[in-house]
Amino acid sequence: MALHDHHREIKSVSRCEVVQSFVHLGSLIDNLGTGGHDKAY
Repeated sequence: MALHDHHREIKSVSRCEVVQSFVHLGSLIDNLGTGGHDKAY
């Protein structure tokens, strides 16, 4: 039981890291798309 809980904890942490990686990539792509300038809406 304790081993199962530990495994689930590791999965949730890795999922959070993956989400943060996607957010980071998204912001990098946004910067590339705007040529590094602020977006003018």
